[in-house]
Order: sequence, then C-alpha cells, then structure tokens
Amino acid sequence: MKNQTFYKFEIDGYTPGRLDQIIASQLPEYSRTRIKHWINGENITVNGKICSPKDKIKKRSIIEIRISNQDELDVVPENIPIDILFEDDDLIIIKKNKGMVTHIAPANYTGTLQNAILYSFPELKTVPRAGIIHRLDKNTTGLLIIGRNIKSYYKLTKQMSERKIFKQYLALCKDIISKNTIVNKKIGRHKINRKKMTVASYGKEAISKVYVKEKYKKSSLIEVNLITGRTHQIRVHLSYIGHPILGDKLYGFKVNNFNYNKNLKDFFINFEGHLLHAKYLAFKHPSTNKEVSFTCDEPDEFKKVKMILRKENEKS
Repeated sequence: MKNQTFYKFEIDGYTPGRLDQIIASQLPEYSRTRIKHWINGENITVNGKICSPKDKIKKRSIIEIRISNQDELDVVPENIPIDILFEDDDLIIIKKNKGMVTHIAPANYTGTLQNAILYSFPELKTVPRAGIIHRLDKNTTGLLIIGRNIKSYYKLTKQMSERKIFKQYLALCKDIISKNTIVNKKIGRHKINRKKMTVASYGKEAISKVYVKEKYKKSSLIEVNLITGRTHQIRVHLSYIGHPILGDKLYGFKVNNFNYNKNLKDFFINFEGHLLHAKYLAFKHPSTNKEVSFTCDEPDEFKKVKMILRKENEKS
C-alpha cells in the first residue's frame, strides 16, 4: 500500500532480546512508546506471528513492520550542504561535519543529516532512516555510509550487526597514553545524567582497540578501532582510562588542562565539540561483494591543535 512504510530485518548478528528493545536499537529515531504502540496495534510480526513488546526474540527470526505513513516522523527535506565523497547506484559515502546531528529525534526535527540527505536524494524517502547505516555523535566528524536502496540498506546493516564493517577513528586525548591497549568494558546509560553513557555492569559489551600514534607534552594522538559500536563508546572508554578526548566536557575534559599553554587554552575556551574523527571504513560492497575502503582527512580544527602540540614538542 502506498500509504504504508515497510521495514524488514532478520535477527542474525543481533543480540537476542525483547522485541521492543530490538526494534528500538534498529530504529532509534522512534521512541519506545511509539514502538510499543505499533506492536500492540498488531503492526509488527515476528516470523509472521503477532507478538507482545516483552516477547523474547530468538536469532534467525524475521521481524516485519508495517505502519501508516501518518505514524511516521515527518522528515522534511532541507537544502543543507553535505560533503559527498563517493556515490554509485548502491551506496553513498558522506563526510559529516561537526555540529550536525545524524538522525531526526523528538528534540531535533530539522537541521539533521537525515533532512539533508532527503533533499539531495529524495528517492531515499522509501528507505529506512534515509538509508543511514550507522551514526556519529553531533560533534564527531568523518565517514558515514548510506544505503541507496532497500536491498543495499539491509545488506549493509547486516554487515554492521555482524561486525564486518571495519571502523577506525582518530582522536586527540588528555595526557600521554604510554602503550597500545584494549578497553573491554560494558557501557550503559548513566543512571543520573541521561545524556551520558557510562562503564557499567548492567551495560552492553563494548570493545575498543587503542593505538598510540604520537605523544606530546600532555596529550596523545591515538587511533581507535571499534569492535563494537555503542553510543559514545570511544568517548566513554577513553574517559574511563583517564584520557578524555580534548574538548569533550561531557566526559571529563577541562580547559584548565592547558593552563601551561596559552594558545591551546585560548583555543579550547572558544571551541565547542571534541576532537574525534571517523577517518577510515572498510566493508564489502553490497552488490559486487568486493572489499571497498574509504578515508578522509581530519577537519582543520583537529589539524590546528595537532600542529600546536607538535610545535610544543619541538621546543622541549
């Protein structure tokens, strides 16, 4: 039916769990209340059967969602410039800038990457989440994958759920990290500050591999490979080991960390955001099944701080 939107996905690489929780993880732009409304309204089936929100869903189950377009969040296409690095008939690779939210949400109906994509690629209105395969935090820059049609979208989300998409980030963080390390700590929502995530026993598995690339006087340039992809994962893990990302006030960075360097202190007094950049992606093309990879340089602000830190090293 033309007045319906249809989603379908298989619980393969996903962690089995409650039906409402699984759908919420796949469609984060919708509230849990709205998802329960769909389930209770019999708009969602699992292996062709009606279920309740609390039902436990096993691997290899097929979830189908049929909802009226009147129930959809109204994503308005907006003429917002986006930096397209690559496109073909099946995928688009975008370099996201700082300050842009990835998906629409109750607090962000406009100005998001989703709004921008639907303006440049109106055909993606029929693809879940405008084809966006994963997300970056508002102030994280770098590479994002867009599935350009339904078939590509589901093949790419399957690769993501099975941890077959390789994601590498660059970050500048506080103090010197002496050696490469693996942070394997569960992450969950902070019980008091709901805007934050935290290392917690009640959280979900989260693994980050940290490689030290350069050491400065009181900072480090690191590369981080994500094994899992939890909300704020790199930011939480680096804060947990005592090395918050430069600029990341939510997770422990303080401007007075640079009291010893006026240039850096002045920069961070006026800087909104954090120096975390998604620099590299590798995965199998959804049509050819051949390995493809993409890279992009860090933004000018990141390069500027790195240059100041390098000059500081030369003086000492």
